[in-house]
Amino acid sequence: MQFKFLRRFLFVTVCLIPVAALFAAGAWLGAQLTKKPEPLVTEEPANLAKPVARGFLEAALASRFAGHHREALERLEEARRANPSQPGLEYQFALTHLDLREYDAAEACARQSLRRGEEQSNAHALLAMIALAKAKAGGSPELARDAVLKNVQAGRVADPLNPAPHYALAEFYRATGRPDLAMEPYQRALERVSKADSILVSTVKAGLSGLRVSHKPSAPPLQPESADGVAPPEQLIFAAADALLRGDKDRASRYLTQARERIPGPLYEALLKDPFFQDYLAPGTVSTHTDTPPE
Repeated sequence: MQFKFLRRFLFVTVCLIPVAALFAAGAWLGAQLTKKPEPLVTEEPANLAKPVARGFLEAALASRFAGHHREALERLEEARRANPSQPGLEYQFALTHLDLREYDAAEACARQSLRRGEEQSNAHALLAMIALAKAKAGGSPELARDAVLKNVQAGRVADPLNPAPHYALAEFYRATGRPDLAMEPYQRALERVSKADSILVSTVKAGLSGLRVSHKPSAPPLQPESADGVAPPEQLIFAAADALLRGDKDRASRYLTQARERIPGPLYEALLKDPFFQDYLAPGTVSTHTDTPPE
């Protein structure tokens, strides 16, 4: 009973809640971005493609979350036509193809996500899940062992806070009839879900996803909200992410340097491994080392 409850809880928190969090964060950040009047600008058609693509991506996420996977695939195709370079698009294609049990297409899209340097940890975890699903469909889940172990390890290295690689490993052990071995990675996944329940990590990870979807180039730059002149670290990280989306890496670096001073070193390093920063921040742009721990 405990095993079944834990697995059901992790499926919801690891596989479903991030999608809902993305929508909630997108709405919150959209409100932040519209606090000031937007300047009247005339955008070139090429620039208009990006918000159009994001609109199709939001529609695809809504369809997928509702269980309408073929419809979600159609919206993703529209997003690709509008903006083939939309960050995170290939990962969403991979998820949707897996929902439709189109394993070869799912694997191709997940690998394309890796080649584009996007959603690294999640894409590796997804490749593990795809290999397992394909092997299960063929009646021999044990055949997925090498692919699962390889991608789980790569996913853990890419983002230590991500519960998805641990969940994928637990699912492999369960599918191969070893529930005793599945308990430990399920617990590790649960630990990371619990960490993601903290105000800082959950806000940052969901908020970054929402900001990427909701970002409007014509909106004023996102400014950190401060209390008594001190901005909370999550506000600094959001402002840095907004600056990266605008191509202003110097301003992003300044905000991240301030955030680093207010976040414990290991947690800060883990947050910088979020897929958003992997996609937009060149390695070494901001040092993750600090000699003096924050007070």
